[in-house]
Amino acid sequence: MSDGARRRGRPVTGLLTYVRPTFMLPAVGMSVYGALLAPARVFQPEIAALHAGTVGLALFVAHLRDGYIDGYRRDEETPRLDASALQSGIRLGSAVLLVAAGVLFVAAGPLAALSAVVLLALALLHAPYLDRHPVTVTVDYSVGIGVTILGGYTAQAAGFPLAVIAVAALFTTLLSGIKIGIDSLDTAFDRSIDKRTVPVALGPTSASGVAAAVFLLAALATVAVGIGIDTVGSRFAVAAAVVPLGCLATTGLAAPEPAVRIQMGLTYVFAALLFLSACGQGCAAIAPVRNVAATAIGTAL
Repeated sequence: MSDGARRRGRPVTGLLTYVRPTFMLPAVGMSVYGALLAPARVFQPEIAALHAGTVGLALFVAHLRDGYIDGYRRDEETPRLDASALQSGIRLGSAVLLVAAGVLFVAAGPLAALSAVVLLALALLHAPYLDRHPVTVTVDYSVGIGVTILGGYTAQAAGFPLAVIAVAALFTTLLSGIKIGIDSLDTAFDRSIDKRTVPVALGPTSASGVAAAVFLLAALATVAVGIGIDTVGSRFAVAAAVVPLGCLATTGLAAPEPAVRIQMGLTYVFAALLFLSACGQGCAAIAPVRNVAATAIGTAL
């Protein structure tokens, strides 16, 4: 009996293979990232955990959906579960996410609930629709991250200031440029299955040019945000422009695979600098640090 057949005979084991921490944890972390930007006076950790859970569940549904489409409609991979088990998992996961969205609606407001519904829509539409067009296959995950940041914040604060919108938009732009590089690593396979990514549609050289243009746009927009938005840490946003410029440089100077690894590593620097730029003195992430510091100083004195 083949490994695929054995997995198809064990639904729970098969379902667990679609839990992919490498893809899920960064997105879940961005929900918490957004929540920690909210004012400390309104921060509720249980709501932050609920929203983060919906993000992880949306990605799980997306992986199940991809597995079903790629395994049973496109014959691109060996199915890890029977078609009925995958479909049942997709329906159950979607239902649980909608229930969670309902709880968010009651506990945190309509915008938080809407963010969860949008993420579910992206999960269900990625395959077989969004992953077939060069633009949508490039931006759908990036847009999902932007929605996740906004959702994490608005689940705490029932709205979002311009600085948080800017952070989400800048992340979406940067990650879209990186996604072009990621797709360039699979150009031969994607072309063989008629998957029209930017590198497949335009060729590797033109795709690199598009990625470079996106990175340049991200750099200019980051500087504009740092100059134009009056926050305590706006200088950090200006400094964050170094990251998309670094991504641009690696696009032209490094081989595709190491370039993507460097770019992914730089996103953490980008995240930190943008966080410092948008997090005011009373934001949920800063307040505990200040309280601990004040307590320590008071004890010492």
